[in-house]
Amino acid sequence: MLLPALALLLGAANARAADLPAYPFVSTSGKAQAWLPPDIGELRFETGAQHTDAGAAGAALAELSAAIAQVLAEHGIPDTDIDSSDLAIKTVELSKPAADGATRAHTLGRHYVVQVRDLARWPGLVAAMLVREHVDSISASFDRTDSAQLNRDLMTQAAQDARANASLLAQSFGRKLGPATAIARGPLERVSAPFVAAQPETSRASQAAAPASGSYAVPPSIPFAQSVTAIFRLQ
Repeated sequence: MLLPALALLLGAANARAADLPAYPFVSTSGKAQAWLPPDIGELRFETGAQHTDAGAAGAALAELSAAIAQVLAEHGIPDTDIDSSDLAIKTVELSKPAADGATRAHTLGRHYVVQVRDLARWPGLVAAMLVREHVDSISASFDRTDSAQLNRDLMTQAAQDARANASLLAQSFGRKLGPATAIARGPLERVSAPFVAAQPETSRASQAAAPASGSYAVPPSIPFAQSVTAIFRLQ
């Protein structure tokens, strides 16, 4: 009665062994990180208007948009760095009838994404937005204009770290490190499963997250990170 179960176990073990590389290998990961001051910021916010008459709501939104455009211009933001899009028009039920007896109102909104290339202007611009009525859902993020090159450099450093770790591990077992046979950003389980244990994924830290609640100050530095995992043949 135990033979079928034993056959299944042997079959599973053989199948897993067949998935392993036919050569001796070592798998390691490498990481690189840098904290650097940002040189560009992105401010996101929304504005909107509500009225029982759709035309009046549209006029109110246009007036608000003109006032926001003036504030942005006063803080040195060119039109090319302002991206705005209208949100879906909604019809909402009023908690109590309006003066004209209407029980519904039209709600219009507009979403803004503003690039701030001169961070010296950031505090004044944020302060101006925070005190304006009908401006809400404010969030901020920061980045660097050279982030693409920075991340390429970090990737190179992460690869060097992975190779150094693999070389040290190979030497610890009296072997020499051969060429890389599989490489991935982050974990390799999708490339080489099931013979590589899952690694915790580390990638560039997100700069898109909003700052701490109630704080929109420019951070002194922001993180950038890259990670790689590789399989090396052992010699």
